[in-house]
Amino acid sequence: MLLFAYDGSVNGDWVSHYAVQLAAAHQEHRLNLVYVRDGRANDTELKGKLGRLAHECGRQEVELLPHLLPRARSVSDAIHEFIPAGSDSYLICGTRARERHGGYLSGTTAERLLRSGHCNVLALRVVQPGLLGSPQRLLLPVSERIGDFHLALPFLRLFGPQVSHLHILSVAQVSSGRLRRMSHEKTEYSRAPGEVRCERVEEMIRERLGLGGKIMDAQVVVSDDVPKEILIAANKTKSRLIYMGASQRNLTERFVYGNPIERVLRDATCDVAIYRGVD
Repeated sequence: MLLFAYDGSVNGDWVSHYAVQLAAAHQEHRLNLVYVRDGRANDTELKGKLGRLAHECGRQEVELLPHLLPRARSVSDAIHEFIPAGSDSYLICGTRARERHGGYLSGTTAERLLRSGHCNVLALRVVQPGLLGSPQRLLLPVSERIGDFHLALPFLRLFGPQVSHLHILSVAQVSSGRLRRMSHEKTEYSRAPGEVRCERVEEMIRERLGLGGKIMDAQVVVSDDVPKEILIAANKTKSRLIYMGASQRNLTERFVYGNPIERVLRDATCDVAIYRGVD
């Protein structure tokens, strides 16, 4: 079951293009749109927006099923109550369109949905609306916890049909002091686990998603600043979407400007997708 938490905003319209594209790749070819009435969009405006979305779904041979929920004290709670829990549910939502004091994600409905562990969740910040939800060139940062990589696969599988290039990035993080003192030999030694990690990720993607090795490449860097390396790699590889995971630690971090997710969301010049999968 694939669902899209729609808020009726222009930003929500941008995110909806991703929802349609991913629904077209889902086995059900069905997009369940969930809208919690909050009074910000009148019925006439909402009807027009849903009509536009239905037309776009039709072009992709996707069935649109709108679910208009009554006003609720908590939008995230209302969405949770509607969506079946578990790994068979896929939920797409948007981050803030503009940075506020709380950042792009912190304190939002999207953050609460990611934190819940209720189902597979993908939160998107759209920087390039002209892509219409079809970025094709993806950057995939992988963490040192390779055992969790399977949680990236549900949504990555849906992106698969449109991917023309997948760049895998592993950052071996060291302290600033250690980085300044590292010899070439020690740097290469620190890179070795990341190279093994990237090979395992490539193998898993080939076996489980069927993506060919020709569209994938990998890079391992040693750095004291992971978000900076993600942003540099995205620019160098001309990636149009950064597809990165959210850990519980990142989602509960209150220091917004030092949070790695918020830094990438703030400074990226391409679209960013934050995923959190469930077993």
